[in-house]
Amino acid sequence: MWLPLYSVVFSIGFFILLPWVLWTGWRKGKMRGGLSERFGALRRPWVRTLEGRRPIWVHAVSVGEAQMLPPLLQRIREAFPDIPVVVSTNTVTGQAIAQGLAHVHGVFYSPLDFGWAVRKVLGTLNPRLLVILETEIWPNLVVQTTRSGVPVMFLNGRIGDRSFRRYLRLRAFFTWLLRHPAAFGMRSDRDAERIIRMGAPPERVHVLGNLKYESAVQLLEDPCPIRREEFGLAQEDLVLVGGSTFPGEEDLLIRVYTRLRQSHPNLRLMVAPRHPERFEEAARAIRASGHPLAKRSSGPLQRDSQGPAPIVLLDVMGELKRIYRVVDVVFIGKSMGVSPAGCGGQNPLEAAAWSKPVLCGPRMENFEEATQLLIEAGGVDVVRSEEELSSKLEFLLINPDRRKLMGAAAFSTIRTSLGSADRGLELIRKVLMRES
Repeated sequence: MWLPLYSVVFSIGFFILLPWVLWTGWRKGKMRGGLSERFGALRRPWVRTLEGRRPIWVHAVSVGEAQMLPPLLQRIREAFPDIPVVVSTNTVTGQAIAQGLAHVHGVFYSPLDFGWAVRKVLGTLNPRLLVILETEIWPNLVVQTTRSGVPVMFLNGRIGDRSFRRYLRLRAFFTWLLRHPAAFGMRSDRDAERIIRMGAPPERVHVLGNLKYESAVQLLEDPCPIRREEFGLAQEDLVLVGGSTFPGEEDLLIRVYTRLRQSHPNLRLMVAPRHPERFEEAARAIRASGHPLAKRSSGPLQRDSQGPAPIVLLDVMGELKRIYRVVDVVFIGKSMGVSPAGCGGQNPLEAAAWSKPVLCGPRMENFEEATQLLIEAGGVDVVRSEEELSSKLEFLLINPDRRKLMGAAAFSTIRTSLGSADRGLELIRKVLMRES
């Protein structure tokens, strides 16, 4: 009863919202490309090379999920060298990240949640396992895959506060839906408790930890690290970076930077908007402030008689996590709540892995557990206003020992939280053995 009802509602909603979905998806770059694949038609050359080898299908919705994959993919390759892995994403930016991953046989756009589209993909790939990262609960994807004899499991599962409240209103539906997956690998005890309250069988729920700790530490193995010289920076220059910023946060950072630079002429600011469609908006904010604009996409930046560029727009996707290496203080975006979309926070773990002191606003719900651990360890400081951000930055700028202490505490927290990739592999192994 539930699946036909959901499919009707999904189809009606899809076609009603189709013009808006196409317009916003195209404008923001989230649905640009791969249209035929979204309706289940996989025609990429790598599909023919599977030769009946039955891959493991990993679904990573966008950039954040794709970036956490390397440690898990490496372990899958070591444990199952003859089993190919294919990765699907929903977004263009997610595709770009997934295309650069090692140990991946092929990358494609995930199908829209129509039963017939999902069945077409299953018929083409004939996977032996579907691994869904985070908690992308698409009913047709889950149920049609299970009904085809392919086990489904979740890894790095997280249930946010708002999602949990919505899910509980439909508990009867989710009790039916969540009996289909073979296993739920959740980030924390709270996430495990929530998925069980939603209807998941308790015996299938496992607490594995957060894969993002593993992927953050793997950054330290960068074979070609970014150097300060690429930005024209001297040893005495201090660099503040706003990582994955949302509307309003660039303006806030520019105002704070302008104020602090009066007493710290060697201070530089780097700004990395979370979404590429906002690069030009951020560029306009920098120009409006009266500061010269330098873009990372223009290549290495030169130091002139006035020093390096005061503000750099980081407009190259996928580089931020590596650029953290060359900065002195990190501000985490989407955390100040200065716009309706600017709440929930972005990933603080990558900066912590580079032993950097981290500042963030109070709205870090999407990374609540990790942020709280870092706060308790002394690696993250929360600011609640522009004035508090300015004063805490001032303190860090004049206290290098405090910066080192916070950075060391942040890295120590990361190091003691490892192991989720190994536990994830073990759960994959158990599911595959159970189904064989």
